[in-house]
Amino acid sequence: MKKINFILIALMLTLFSSCEDALEIIQPGELGPDVTFQTVNDLQFGLNGVYSAVSGESPIAFSTVFTDEVAIGFANGGQGLNGGEYVFNLNAASADAAAIWNSNYSLINRANRVIAGAKAVIPTAANQAQYNDILAQAHILRAWGHFVLLSHFSTDLTSDSALGVIKMDFVPTVLDQLPRNTNGEVFALINSDLNFASSLSATSNANTTRTFISTDFVKAFKARMAAYRGKYTEVTAFADELITKYPLTPRSATVATEATSLYLNIWTDVAIPTATQNEVIFKLERVPGNGTINSIWASVNSTVNGSPFYEMSTRLYNLLNNTNDIRRRAFLSPSSDPAGGRIVIGKYPGSGGIVQLNDVKIFRTAEMYFLKAEALAEAENFVGVAAQLQAVTNARFVAGTAPVIPVPANKQAAFAQILNQRRIELCFEGHRYLDLKRLGVKAGVTIDRAPEDCSIFNACSIPSNDYRFTMPIPFTEISANTGIKDQQNPGYNN
Repeated sequence: MKKINFILIALMLTLFSSCEDALEIIQPGELGPDVTFQTVNDLQFGLNGVYSAVSGESPIAFSTVFTDEVAIGFANGGQGLNGGEYVFNLNAASADAAAIWNSNYSLINRANRVIAGAKAVIPTAANQAQYNDILAQAHILRAWGHFVLLSHFSTDLTSDSALGVIKMDFVPTVLDQLPRNTNGEVFALINSDLNFASSLSATSNANTTRTFISTDFVKAFKARMAAYRGKYTEVTAFADELITKYPLTPRSATVATEATSLYLNIWTDVAIPTATQNEVIFKLERVPGNGTINSIWASVNSTVNGSPFYEMSTRLYNLLNNTNDIRRRAFLSPSSDPAGGRIVIGKYPGSGGIVQLNDVKIFRTAEMYFLKAEALAEAENFVGVAAQLQAVTNARFVAGTAPVIPVPANKQAAFAQILNQRRIELCFEGHRYLDLKRLGVKAGVTIDRAPEDCSIFNACSIPSNDYRFTMPIPFTEISANTGIKDQQNPGYNN
């Protein structure tokens, strides 16, 4: 996120009033956008508030615990248990559903207020480009909020007629009771918002810090969205362009020198000196005062002494347990004691001297290889699938030691291999739940926990077509919004 004057932004955010309803309707006596925003600088402060509402942590927290990325840690005090997400308890009262729903509608609401307020601002010739850039970023961030919501709350992203979420392209009033729109209607708004990318400034498009919206963010967004919708013919061009522009970050030449690996810099948020060696396309910058991502799994820090209430799952550890693979060093805390059953998550070790605090990576080049592999699998080009997966694997292993990715025999095997490689590379980044939701049936794969991680809790897996691979509309929304009360997702009670 932008490193901004927090006093000024706090003053601006007081004008983004909220209410219990996730839509954050206009309250009587509240200042409207036309009063809040009178200059381009006001709009810039408003945009900073939009960025601050982008939450990457909530989907990560839910995905890692509900699926098979974590096991109950030795310092667990009941987290995820007692009717929690680790034992597959998911209902309209679940905090995870509310967190993802509310945070993304807060993002959308703030974007809408900037967009509405911009209509009352007349830019000068000198700041016209900045005005256009602000408006474009607000539209694209609004699109992102809608997409995250659709991904979690729509039963089938490949169907335009399936129920989606509430399309919100205006600031609602207290009288509005709004139903869910179809996927097609929401995707139409998303695509319309993404068309504003042509108005982004040269500074934004330089993507120097990887923390601002750019045309490359939009390309990565479009590649992921096309894959999620099953529109695989649209994936490859975007993926290829980004793979060329953002090569995979190299590892160290040997295991002995792995502490100097540039790949570790991604996770410690240390600058990578050569831009073309940084595979991060976009991330949410976290600074002191923001939420701490590693606190999803541990109370104190990412070491064996940091009171981890969740640890890395046994089967994920087994997939990573090769000393020639830099991901073992990056994702597993060096303080871990696997032989003693203490497998501590180390992907987010802290940055800038602050434990638990790290940037949240949203798009990386590795994902673009996997999305391209999906497109090749759909086209039954299985040699191509293996080649894409091999490219990522080769980049992570000491030269000459990478295991050979076999050519899959059929489409189901191809998607299963893609899921397996995504499970390794993208762990603890919020992908696993959505990956199983959209590809699990096709791949014949579902949640895969080792017996020692789950038998005692009677929570080892659920079927790949289980209704819980779509999240419930939160009870707070159902109870406050009569327009949506009869539109709960299948399998859930209000």
